[in-house]
Amino acid sequence: MSKSNCFHCGEVIPKKLNINSNFNDSVVFFCCYGCQAITDFINDADLSNYYKHRTENATNPIDLNTKVSSLALIEDPDLYPLYVFTCEEYHQVQLSIKGMTCAACSWLIEKHLGQFNGVNTIHINLSTSLATLSWQPDIIKLENIEQHINHIGYQVSPFRTDEVDIIQAQARKHSIIRLGIAGVGMMQVMMSAIALYAGEMQDMDEGLKNLLRWTSFIFATPVVLYSAAPFFKSAIRDLKIRYFTMDLSVSLGIGLAYLSSVYALLTKSGHVYFDSVTMFTFFLLVGRFLEEIARHKTNTNHKNQQEFTTITLINEIERKQVPLTKIKVGDIISIAPGEVIPTDGIITEGTSSVDESTLTGEYLPVLKKESELVTAYTTNVDQTIQVEVTAIGKQTRVAAIERLTERALREKPKIALLTNKVAHYFVISVLLISVITFFAWHLAGSDQAYWIVVSVLVVTCPCALSLATPVALTAATNKLKDIGLLVTRGHVIESLAKSKHIVFDKTGTLTYGQFDITHINSKNDEDCLAICAALETNSVHPIAKVFKPFISDLKADNILNYTGLGVEGKINGQVFRFGNAEFVSTLTTPEQLNTTSYKGLTLYLASKQQGLLASLQLQDKLRDKVHETITKLKDRKLKLSLLSGDSKASATAILSPTIFDHYLTGVSPEEKWQWLNAQPNKENILMVGDGLNDVPTLAGANTSIAMANSSDLAKIHADAVLLSSNIQTINEAISIAIQCRRIIKQNLFWAASYNAIMLPAAVLGLIAPWAAAIGMASSSLIVVLNANRLSR
Repeated sequence: MSKSNCFHCGEVIPKKLNINSNFNDSVVFFCCYGCQAITDFINDADLSNYYKHRTENATNPIDLNTKVSSLALIEDPDLYPLYVFTCEEYHQVQLSIKGMTCAACSWLIEKHLGQFNGVNTIHINLSTSLATLSWQPDIIKLENIEQHINHIGYQVSPFRTDEVDIIQAQARKHSIIRLGIAGVGMMQVMMSAIALYAGEMQDMDEGLKNLLRWTSFIFATPVVLYSAAPFFKSAIRDLKIRYFTMDLSVSLGIGLAYLSSVYALLTKSGHVYFDSVTMFTFFLLVGRFLEEIARHKTNTNHKNQQEFTTITLINEIERKQVPLTKIKVGDIISIAPGEVIPTDGIITEGTSSVDESTLTGEYLPVLKKESELVTAYTTNVDQTIQVEVTAIGKQTRVAAIERLTERALREKPKIALLTNKVAHYFVISVLLISVITFFAWHLAGSDQAYWIVVSVLVVTCPCALSLATPVALTAATNKLKDIGLLVTRGHVIESLAKSKHIVFDKTGTLTYGQFDITHINSKNDEDCLAICAALETNSVHPIAKVFKPFISDLKADNILNYTGLGVEGKINGQVFRFGNAEFVSTLTTPEQLNTTSYKGLTLYLASKQQGLLASLQLQDKLRDKVHETITKLKDRKLKLSLLSGDSKASATAILSPTIFDHYLTGVSPEEKWQWLNAQPNKENILMVGDGLNDVPTLAGANTSIAMANSSDLAKIHADAVLLSSNIQTINEAISIAIQCRRIIKQNLFWAASYNAIMLPAAVLGLIAPWAAAIGMASSSLIVVLNANRLSR
């Protein structure tokens, strides 16, 4: 850093300002006393490696003394449980950190906070600027932790889910601008390049050639300096940590080709490669942009609506509507039919059915009586109930599932692409060969040593090697989207190709998760269905949805819902009952209720005047082609398992245990996750689910697919989303993934063969730089065309 720029933040130092400190036996200068104080603190705390690892300058510190502590605000007893999970040993909170610019920032914060007594753990996700902090509040306060973070130049606030959407929108905006500049630049440069290549063969006038070179330079420069900037930043990071990834190879190819072209332009000697530079940059950015779009498409986090949700609070004096943030443990709240229960609690008054399908996967509502527990994010169905709040915010069972999910994500193995495994040694080899080639030709007295080395570097530029995997993955990703599978993680295609074991949830995954009339026994089906529809018109019970298509002009009066039994109403002066056998038994004879044994749900319609009118059999409906899909997956020698939160009777009524290798019912989200982690071949397991109860296993599985109608959490934490209801898409997706893997191997073989043939020729001086550029472009084109076979 020069004396004219601040050592800490990089800003220009005002003239006549002389603020300096000794840092690692040298004098460094600052733009303000804030930057000086932060640098002195980092140095005194033995954290000076921060300045070695960072890839961007820090942000200039603001006057933090006038800032109101945001973490102190959540110490309010009403807000604390909404943001903080508490247990006996520690408390846990998620924080948004502003001011981070690179991986060194997260390293600095983690190291700095880790040295304070009372801070158990802190994990920072740089891509989302989200920190998960675990601390002991009896030893250190949140406000003190905030001060420690502020002291090293960063700002912190309680995490809100809508911030993720804002961050992703900003990242997407920058990606579009980079891609747009690269696309326009490539088109303009390619027009000049075509003319130059033709000129090499037809002896074009040197003045015209020079004009075309300058035109190419003007359009290629912003592509290299702006669009390709992320590659160069990653390359600098790789050099600092001394592990070479493909980003270093990419940067080397782009940078050397560009610098050689500028040199050739200024000296009017040699060849320019601006076309190869812009084309290579554009192709790579397209692949990464499409991957980013797919990854973010389903990550539409539900907004934090706690400040706006109102709840009916009951006290000794009155009922009143209050914000959810004002609800405390011990309060009594009223939940009407159709409302989502916002907290964990115990029913103090009333009896009702509760739809727990988001939590357990069981589509049939569960009867809840006084003194029984209810859980947040489940839905009250039948009657108004009063609930005593036992847990809110981060203390609820749903929040516990989210924490389990975060843990599963941290433990998830990351599969590196094959190209990254060889890039480290590939780059080292190319550099060594280039150096040896240069000195060999120079010692031989050749004045073409530099251009021969340029030919070596250009011909061995890892364009085809770098494109081999991304373009195939992009083509496969688009093909999967066409058939109805949206990929949201980079490792999905490779993992699908390696899958040996598929684990299915039942309700909402292999079935539609809703009732369907499978059989009706009546004298007049149409009339009976119309009567049932009239009785269920105003009900929010899942059974009521079955009869919506049969609504007619019939109107029911004096409707009474009997929780767990059925519904009663009067139509045209007649009293009708629709429900289970016990409920309608007073209107009919036992002989009439003796129907054929059935594993699903049997309901009856009866009236006082006519007795039994109809018996209806309801059952969850299998998705189309489920059995066909299972048969094809078995033909692939895949192991199949079913993990369901449904009861055994409900599950076996639809799917026979004999078609699966493992068949478990009545399992909780925690039990599903534990079962998954106990499997010996976890790295080859594909999990398919849809509900909140599947979220931990979706996040913990090496590869996971969520259904289109899944909960938000399921979609966010899954690796792919099935956009259609066609379960057979999974089998097709595995076929595409296997083909993609085969094409990647073909591309890598071609790239390796190309380099093996062309490298010796370039070292021997048999290939001119301009011919090397054409060869590099042709090699990349072959790779792209081969990958596009996946689109057919």
